[in-house]
Amino acid sequence: MVKLGTNLPGGAAGGGNDPSGRRLTWFEAIAASPRPAVVDHAADGDRVELSGRVLANWAAKTANLLDIEGHGPGSTVLMDLPLGWKSLALLLGAARAGVEVRFASVSSSAPGGAGSVDLVVSGTPGAWSEHPADLWSVSQGTLRSSGASEVSETSEPLEALPSPDAQVPSHALDYAAEVQMQADQCHLPLPGTSLPSLVEAWEDLAATGPEYDAGAPLSRWSHRERGLVVAAAGGRLDRGTARAVVGTWDRGHPVVLVPERDTDLGGASARLVEAERLGSASR
Repeated sequence: MVKLGTNLPGGAAGGGNDPSGRRLTWFEAIAASPRPAVVDHAADGDRVELSGRVLANWAAKTANLLDIEGHGPGSTVLMDLPLGWKSLALLLGAARAGVEVRFASVSSSAPGGAGSVDLVVSGTPGAWSEHPADLWSVSQGTLRSSGASEVSETSEPLEALPSPDAQVPSHALDYAAEVQMQADQCHLPLPGTSLPSLVEAWEDLAATGPEYDAGAPLSRWSHRERGLVVAAAGGRLDRGTARAVVGTWDRGHPVVLVPERDTDLGGASARLVEAERLGSASR
């Protein structure tokens, strides 16, 4: 697999320039790339690929939706999400909008321990029905488009599969439906710091209390010479994973999600990593 094309501003090698010589922002650098940024092999057996351009479109739509719903700098968003390409698009959209993020790093995180947040974005919205914050429901099925497994600029309009949570509260906003109505470009002011610095300031929700399952599977990843392998099965989007992901994008490399619980990869996932040409483990 090839690199995204240019390191992002703030990365070790500095950022790229546009044709006029102007230095690209980190978001513009992602959006300018036609090369893979996320490849999800864990999405119900399909291979879903998002180029930098497509990932940035989803992030821009997400940032616009956050803005329309009244969430921007100064707002706190709690993400209660498993690992998947949509979760990573939401991650980048939150960064673009300049909101503060907390992660429910285990699926059993108790809503009562979430503290004061303005919005909860959850794959299991029924668990948050009594929380006073605004609520977004995120279907964990893949998005399908005329049978195509790749998400691209030329895909037909995408149809969201039904949410696995049968008890979606009536007041919950359907993220998959609403985000596609937003513009592909975001004109909000860009946060004045690098992408890794933004995520560094975010935090995990404290996983304590009687509902905390100490045996809950943790997300794991492996840095490769030309990308990041993330074991998605049972994994959660947490601060550690978010830092590894944005650090990989900052170096101009793709993130590959595999249907595995840890990065001692089995035969099938090892072959996927080899097919994506990520190289050997770098550390």
